[in-house]
Amino acid sequence: MQPKITIILPVYNVERYLRDALDSVVHQTESNIQIICVDDGSSDGSLEILKEYAALDERILIVSQKNGGGGAARNTALPHIRGKYTYFADADDWLDLDLCEKLFERAETTGAEAVYFCMKRTSDDAHTVKFDSHLPLLRSAPSEKRDLLLFFTATWLKMWRSDFLLSNDIRFTEGKRPYNDVFQSWKGCVLAQKIAILNEGFYNRRIRPGSYQQTINESHFIVVETMNEIGAMLRETQTYSLHKDVYLRARLESWRRTYFRLPPEYRREFAWLIRRSLNEEDHMFWRSDSNRLAPRKVRHFYSAVTGKGIAGQVKLQLLELRSWLGRKLRSGLFVPLGRVLHQIFPRKQKLGPSLGTISAADFEASAASERFEGNSPRRAA
Repeated sequence: MQPKITIILPVYNVERYLRDALDSVVHQTESNIQIICVDDGSSDGSLEILKEYAALDERILIVSQKNGGGGAARNTALPHIRGKYTYFADADDWLDLDLCEKLFERAETTGAEAVYFCMKRTSDDAHTVKFDSHLPLLRSAPSEKRDLLLFFTATWLKMWRSDFLLSNDIRFTEGKRPYNDVFQSWKGCVLAQKIAILNEGFYNRRIRPGSYQQTINESHFIVVETMNEIGAMLRETQTYSLHKDVYLRARLESWRRTYFRLPPEYRREFAWLIRRSLNEEDHMFWRSDSNRLAPRKVRHFYSAVTGKGIAGQVKLQLLELRSWLGRKLRSGLFVPLGRVLHQIFPRKQKLGPSLGTISAADFEASAASERFEGNSPRRAA
């Protein structure tokens, strides 16, 4: 019997968290699943844990390779897929036990090539980020995919129909680099004729110090190349004109987020790289009314990063100061001041015109870059 879903788990030096992930996978309420664990050259006890679980559960297939990064590990699993649908998780997070059951049911009833769903943050301010209920829960038009392309790029927020994934060669970016799932997410989203939305949170994300995403250095410069590769893919698939505006916005937004996450000693070089990468289409977009839906802070960043001489440097430094103050306010250092300002200037932020009430920057940081330390998942008896 064909498995309903294949779950792919890239594994690299996560022995501290791996049992939590595996327990949440093997105890899914939908039992007809295939589990592919790709050991990416782990040097700790991760492989031994995988072998322990595989000895007890015949649904688990272990594939081993030399360390090549998360993207390469996921790609290694593709030829082994047997399930009707495919889902990619990370080995240091965990799933709600009804994830497979709910996603399969939604995919079958809609006939969609992909099912997108929500993430549960498990930090002290735990909550679930949901889609705007006023927008369709079944999407096909390019205009209906805008928020999916901007904010839901993490691979663990979606399940794909396997034949669609494989026939369109929708693969991950290889190499030991962050953002290895962004290209795959964009390609799948723009090529899908129908995407179903499940407005529930099933994925529990945690922060893990030492991961590629949390080690913020010049390796994150790769985000410039990543967005350039996405532009080339859009042209190759003849979908560029359909998604041009959202692509140009996402391009600069991702660069801006990276700029402010970098340590100060890397920012000047990264700003130079951004200026060199901006082309005539970028300038036309950010100088016209086409960018009216983009957050004001991104428009300000464009003005600063393209500024010449001392004036441009001063604008960037002012934006850096503003970003620093914002982080301090959110971290609680200025909690009393923040409460006073909130009383004076109450504001309800929306995640673009199509998502819930968490800010775009906060959600994207959590969904695409951060891992939240949470409680251990429920263990089945």
